[in-house]
Amino acid sequence: MPFTIALGALFSMFLWGGKSEPSKSRVIGIQPFEGIPEAHVDETKAALERYYHYTVRVLPERKLPEGAFTNVKSPRYRADKLLRFLEEILPDDCDHLLGLTASDISTTKYEDFETKRIKEPAWKYEDWGIFGLGQMPGRACVVSTFRLKGGVDEAKLRERLRKVACHEIGHNLGLPHCAKSEKCFMRDGAEKIATVDAESEVLCEHCAATIGVAVR
Repeated sequence: MPFTIALGALFSMFLWGGKSEPSKSRVIGIQPFEGIPEAHVDETKAALERYYHYTVRVLPERKLPEGAFTNVKSPRYRADKLLRFLEEILPDDCDHLLGLTASDISTTKYEDFETKRIKEPAWKYEDWGIFGLGQMPGRACVVSTFRLKGGVDEAKLRERLRKVACHEIGHNLGLPHCAKSEKCFMRDGAEKIATVDAESEVLCEHCAATIGVAVR
């Protein structure tokens, strides 16, 4: 049974999927959802190609699935439902699919996933806004720029986008949150945007060795 571990109101999360399947040559698909600027899609594609050295394909734009919409505290899309949608539409020639949206996304942050006990205060964590969600390991992840853009210029937004996209694909490849280095982009965000800003755009040696990529 999958479970989620929260990183915070503004940060990515991962969803436990199962046993990873190493692959020397992978293809990552990017599924742009309506409203995401083409420049942000291109930035994500270039970052994944540059860091992981995998083939990255951009799929035709789609509308966000209506079934994922929620309005508990504000209009958002449930990230867990988006992951299921992405799994359903995953092309046969792609190993992973990253959904990219400018809309706000959310999930529920649990104190105990097995018992589904919501972290207190429940009103805050029942519909918890996040940057991204990814299966670990798995085939689907989703990233939102909605919470990346507040109070920063375009260059900083793109830097954050690169880090979060590489972070979520890292979960797909089997990486948990990193406790080895404060600079590793797999670090747990700990509910602070400053954590993402303090990270570098590389994996630490431990995480890089775990999935067999060069530290760059």
